Amino acid sequence: MAEKKEKPRYNAGRRIRWLGVAIVVAVIAYSGGWYWLAGQVETQASGFVEEQRQLGLAIDCADRDVRGYPFRLEIFCTSLEVKRPAEGLNVEAGAFRSAAQVYEPKRIYAELDAPVSVASSVLGRVEANWTLGRATATLAEPLPKRVSVALDNLDLSFAGLQKALTATIAEAHMRTQGEELDLALRYEGLTIDPRLVDNRILPALSGDADLRLKDGVALATQGVSTLRGVAGEIQRLALLLTPERGFLVSGSFEIGADGLIDATLKVIIVDPAGFAAAMKPVFPEYASQIDMIASGQKQPGPDGTPELQLPITIRDGRAALGFIPLASIPPLD
Repeated sequence: MAEKKEKPRYNAGRRIRWLGVAIVVAVIAYSGGWYWLAGQVETQASGFVEEQRQLGLAIDCADRDVRGYPFRLEIFCTSLEVKRPAEGLNVEAGAFRSAAQVYEPKRIYAELDAPVSVASSVLGRVEANWTLGRATATLAEPLPKRVSVALDNLDLSFAGLQKALTATIAEAHMRTQGEELDLALRYEGLTIDPRLVDNRILPALSGDADLRLKDGVALATQGVSTLRGVAGEIQRLALLLTPERGFLVSGSFEIGADGLIDATLKVIIVDPAGFAAAMKPVFPEYASQIDMIASGQKQPGPDGTPELQLPITIRDGRAALGFIPLASIPPLD
């Protein structure tokens, strides 16, 4: 009778031990890779600071530390200071924190603590405060693909005025679209100190802006020293007293080599009667003109709110409502 061959025994313990060894090796290799990347971040940060110093910009990221193991790469500073002595610029800020995921290193998240103090020969001294300041960016060449900055409960003090401007929300966004550049802005609860506007008491304002700059990537890369030659499309420019009351602007514009503006714009006043009632106490000397504009032919908007559409053209700096001349705009630098 032939002998039966025995099957080798399944050694689960040995396999588990090998799995454990593999895990330990992987963790050690990953840890080594993370610390190598952290060293590269530190080296690049030091190189960037030195490069800017040679260009006349001094950056002090106090107590700089790279951390975030195991899944993030973070740079922490207890305070941030930027100086450009040649231009009399000095910026002082609170703690700075930035982070990127190891698997997505070009997507940067950052926070900056207030207060922020800016002193310059052009603006004088400006103090900014907020409860939360954060930014995100997707890095690319020659410009980031996207950049967003958001500030909660912002207040600005300048010209000897405390809290000259305040806003519950302030946001700014940038996005590249091929060779063009999209810029956007949004704010809510904006209040303006009456002393900045000839002692006029303005209601709290909200608004947003969305525009596209032609050849904006090249303009941003080369640096813009003048507005002359800039052209683009205003997708939406809004100034709102309430969500259902305010005015909207859209259209194309171009600033010529002589600094004069050419533009074809559509202005929409939403709820003209309510807008006029709110603006006449602020600008009493223009009450009759405000009433005249608000009395124009209206039509219902998308939500049924009355709207008044005004076609505005600007040619060589001369603005007109239809065939009615409005004003001359001086050349821009």
